[in-house]
Amino acid sequence: MTDQQDKPWIEGKSNDWHAYIAGTCTIEESARLEKLLLEDEQALMLYLVALEQMESTLKDYSAWMDTERFTDQVMAVLPELEAEPSQVIFKKRRWFEKPVFHYVVAASLTLILLSSGAFDKMMPQTDGKPIPPKERVSYSEEVMRATTTWLDKLKP
Repeated sequence: MTDQQDKPWIEGKSNDWHAYIAGTCTIEESARLEKLLLEDEQALMLYLVALEQMESTLKDYSAWMDTERFTDQVMAVLPELEAEPSQVIFKKRRWFEKPVFHYVVAASLTLILLSSGAFDKMMPQTDGKPIPPKERVSYSEEVMRATTTWLDKLKP
């Protein structure tokens, strides 16, 4: 590339800066101009001049950057939707989908297990004497044994 091609202010290429500022130039052109800004001080000065020239145009772009104003504009364009009571549909829950039902079932099962003595079978009956570690059975084994005996009693 020649020196003349790298400098957009030569031969009326200042429109390149306007395109760069507006964001309408290609990616390659944008990269080339950014490199120029970093390397050439005269290019930076011309970029600032182009910014001053486009200041009125940039005010229109800044309106898009103002999020509150942008939101208000979008909301003004949207059609007004009014929710009528006939349109609002509440799906009725079935009786077994309500949380109260689940609490009642859990409480009932707890009472059944307490009254049947299922929890009593988990504790070793030692009459206050400590059990030696070798004779102790794990709680999971006790629960399994109690469950299987309970299920065996239910079988006809």
